[in-house]
Amino acid sequence: MSDYEGYSPRNRAERVIAIGRVLLAIFLLLAQLLDSTEPGLYGTLVGRLAIWYLAYSAGLALLMWNKRSTTQAVSVAVHVVDLAVFAVFMHFSEGPTSPFFVYFVFATICGTLRWETRGALLTGAAVIAGYTVITIADSAIGGRPFPTIRFITRCTHLGIVTGLLGYLGSYHHRLRREIESLAAWPRRLPLHEPHAIQEVLTYAARILEVAQVVLVWEEEDEPSLRIATIASGRFDLMRERPDAFDSLVADELRLSSFLCSDAHARSCEVLQRVPGGFRFWRGAPLNRTFRDRFQITSVIGLRLATGSIEGWLFAVGRPRPSADDILLGDIVGRLVTGVLELNALVAQLREGAAGEERLRLARELHDGVLQSLTAAALQARRARQAIAADPSEAERRLVKIEETILAEQQALRQAIADLNPAAARGAVVNDCAGRVRDTAERVANQWDIRVDLEIQPDIPPVPHRTAHEVTRMVQESLVNAVRHGAATEVRLALTADANELRLAISYEGRGFAGLQGRHDLASLKQMKAGPRTLQERVSALGGSVVIDSHAGGAAVMIAVPITSGR
Repeated sequence: MSDYEGYSPRNRAERVIAIGRVLLAIFLLLAQLLDSTEPGLYGTLVGRLAIWYLAYSAGLALLMWNKRSTTQAVSVAVHVVDLAVFAVFMHFSEGPTSPFFVYFVFATICGTLRWETRGALLTGAAVIAGYTVITIADSAIGGRPFPTIRFITRCTHLGIVTGLLGYLGSYHHRLRREIESLAAWPRRLPLHEPHAIQEVLTYAARILEVAQVVLVWEEEDEPSLRIATIASGRFDLMRERPDAFDSLVADELRLSSFLCSDAHARSCEVLQRVPGGFRFWRGAPLNRTFRDRFQITSVIGLRLATGSIEGWLFAVGRPRPSADDILLGDIVGRLVTGVLELNALVAQLREGAAGEERLRLARELHDGVLQSLTAAALQARRARQAIAADPSEAERRLVKIEETILAEQQALRQAIADLNPAAARGAVVNDCAGRVRDTAERVANQWDIRVDLEIQPDIPPVPHRTAHEVTRMVQESLVNAVRHGAATEVRLALTADANELRLAISYEGRGFAGLQGRHDLASLKQMKAGPRTLQERVSALGGSVVIDSHAGGAAVMIAVPITSGR
């Protein structure tokens, strides 16, 4: 069992009561020692009872502080014993005029702490009944006149104390219920926006204890008014023109939350929350069209306002709403606003992810199929030119076209597998060098160039995504060298250490158009020069690229981190 297991509100109440009981017993005994004649004829008996009660209180306090849990039966038994002991003290110390009358108030407080309103009312009724019996018995047996004034005033005192404690118990019960409702707010919501809003409004209606909730809001850069309602379990989500209801609430109420018990009244008394407290305002709080459309009577209007969300949450139909309902509603409103903001952020992320995926697919098509088709078209043109003059050369070109198509089919299958995030997640490629070699040989065959390979023999395993991107960088760099650099021979080196994978591609021919000198990734982006898709791939991996371009050729140096588990 943990240190906190069983430490419930009942245990805390029992511990507080135990401390109060010990203090009562101590001062009871102290009073006896100071003046043993005060209780009257039974002073000795009361003194012994005081000693016994102190021992009983101390033992009970030790038990409560060392016990992690207390059962309902124990609490009831202890409560009955306290009432009986206090009645005995009253009976043997001047009856209805006893100075121990105040202990009956202590018993009523204990009942409230244990069982809230029910405990206060039942204990108060028992105390008044006990005090009545003691007073009547003392008058009948002792032959004393009935103390009418004292009896009435003390019974009135007990009744008022019982009523106030009952109210406090009810208030405490309500607060605890509301806190429990807030604690039950869903931590995970459906990703589908309508389902998330429906679940949130269902919880909001449950916490605010209303059958109907109307949510009206506008999002930043969203040209429409969105309305969500839930009434008796039925959910609706709709869009309206931004000016469908003009101003939803009166201008005097538009900056803070409010409540109104009858929104149909021509001049309703509205309680509005303002900085530092509340104020009253008279008038029509809601737009008439909006009010009639959603049949709003009693309403708590909760303002929702953040950097990207503006709107209102209306809790409809709560009987006798109070200022506490506004405070609770503002907390609920903040939770609802958080969900709306989260939904808007998820929508933005989805849109951004979709855009990123489109760019990624465009890069794949550009660096893969498009370049291979360009190479095939070049071979086809050369084959057509050679048909009449050199049929054998034309045949060789046609074979090369066939090989290009077959090789590209295999490369396309590999690219499709690489694009599958489920298959690639967490995977590593042990033969990155082999994939680079295959890509270089395929490009060399398609474009009739020579590629001099220098590959480090002990290239470490790299993440699946990194291996795919590196092979695409190799393909783009080689094709760029042929198509734009007029290269016939390209040198390619692949090296690596435990943290970084490095590519070096160089050739003689022409440099990059409009690019002279040595430039890194930052300067290339600023100048908007150099191979764009190559820069995007390097940036996506968090790597670096340096291009040294001059009139007689160019060199490209790429470095990307090896991060396991990506």
